[in-house]
Amino acid sequence: MKLSYFNKFWKWFTQNLNSTQERKMRMTFHRFFDWMIIFAKLFGLILILVLIRNISIEMRKDAYSIQTFHVPKSLEESGFNGLVLAQEIMDEVAAIKTDAGSIKNDSVKFDAALKPEMDLSVMGVGFSTQTILYYAKQLLGKKDRTVSGELTTLAQNMTLTLRFSDADKIEVHNFEDSLTIDKRVDKLLKEAAEKVLRWSDPYILAVYYYHQGRFEEAMECARGILKERPKEACWAYLAWGSILVRQQNLAGGIEKFEKALELKPNLEPALVNLAWMHFQQAQYARALSNFEKLLAFAKNNATRSTALNGIAQSSFRLKQYDKAEQAYEQGLKEFPQDVYLYGNYADFKIRIKKDTAGALDLFRQGRAQAPETAVGYLFQSASLFYENRVDSATKMLYKALEYEPRNLDALSQIVQIEFRKKNYDQSLQMARKVCQVVNGNTQKNQDLKYRQQNMFNYMAMAHYGQFRYDSAMHYARYAIAVDTNVAYPYTTLAESYAFLGQKELFYRNVGKAVSKGFEYTPETVNQEPYIRFINDPRFLKASKYKPLKN
Repeated sequence: MKLSYFNKFWKWFTQNLNSTQERKMRMTFHRFFDWMIIFAKLFGLILILVLIRNISIEMRKDAYSIQTFHVPKSLEESGFNGLVLAQEIMDEVAAIKTDAGSIKNDSVKFDAALKPEMDLSVMGVGFSTQTILYYAKQLLGKKDRTVSGELTTLAQNMTLTLRFSDADKIEVHNFEDSLTIDKRVDKLLKEAAEKVLRWSDPYILAVYYYHQGRFEEAMECARGILKERPKEACWAYLAWGSILVRQQNLAGGIEKFEKALELKPNLEPALVNLAWMHFQQAQYARALSNFEKLLAFAKNNATRSTALNGIAQSSFRLKQYDKAEQAYEQGLKEFPQDVYLYGNYADFKIRIKKDTAGALDLFRQGRAQAPETAVGYLFQSASLFYENRVDSATKMLYKALEYEPRNLDALSQIVQIEFRKKNYDQSLQMARKVCQVVNGNTQKNQDLKYRQQNMFNYMAMAHYGQFRYDSAMHYARYAIAVDTNVAYPYTTLAESYAFLGQKELFYRNVGKAVSKGFEYTPETVNQEPYIRFINDPRFLKASKYKPLKN
């Protein structure tokens, strides 16, 4: 029947053609259908290959699929549906990993369970790629690893529970019913994400805690790795060493980095840290050796750039100037965007080669490469200062703050510049910002502690620059209290007393400054208020200053 219909159609279609034309038309149709069959076979083959590839990927994948969470109807009506919560847990875990910025591969991976899929319905029967993958994994004995969860409320207790298909559940609670639902759920998600990482990848969590200044919690993560994951002990020692260095225990940090490298000799972060620790302790030969090892097996560009920079600076300290220059030139050839290399090489040109023109050229090249980031603008500022373009350099510092308002280097430099320009109000404003940024972290970080002391000292000097001597003494005492063994805040307190005419207290604090290591120079005593006492025997005795003859 179908053939007769086609014959009738064909007769109608070719009624105006002669036999030769009709034959050509028939051949064209045959070719068309032949090509259609070939395309159908190719499509089928491609589909089969895609399915085989996806099955292979799924079989190799060891990630947990996060399922939609169960949520009470009351919370669901507030916008907290299960799909959103499942995605937000993944987002919180990803945010912690991003903050940590570790090169370590994830020990446990998480994946969304709901993915786009291809509909392959055949003759009305529902059929999809996910269905095929599911049954293929079942046939091949591959078990799904899943994470499900539920959010529940009972009286004041809001609980988020995560259930793993092959691990213990994780449960977090919030009893702060005075908070809004949004804030309570947000706190639960953050705490749950930390607990997920404590179980799945404690090193990543340790790095995150380290960045947050939560050193005790970071140490707990490191100890947990040593106890529960002995195969990852190298990462535990790396985290431990970094914490000790941050707490100014350099010897302890070096010991832990060396232990990490005993377990994994090519652990790049440990080798980088160890090399710079030796460099900071003026052990330049050891530093050079470690930087050269790092260069030999550096896998990423950032590490290779660090290695070349370290080789150059270590060689420079060892007076191996040719080797230092070769490292700088190789570094700039491979990494023309690295502004640190431009800055350090320019310093080398000035100090060793006495090549001011060459240094200026390097600074200008570096400025052309500097990224639009806080670091980029800080480099531009430093290079402009070298050219004595102070106003332009200051503008670059303010630009850096646009990109990173809490950047301590930019803020601290602005404090000093505005003070020298006698813009005391602006200097004070920036110094207060520095103190706000470091507040609460000075006990854990020596660098921040002494930065805070320096800011208190500048605030004292800015106040006596405004003739506010009581405030000046107040902040000078604050600076002294940070560390009573540091000399220069005593000079600021002495200067305040001098401006008030309280000579006895002036002499006493000058003597304290000298006893703690301060040395008065001709440049210092020729400034106010010391120039008033240049011939005062008691000042000369307290300061141990001997005027230069002629």
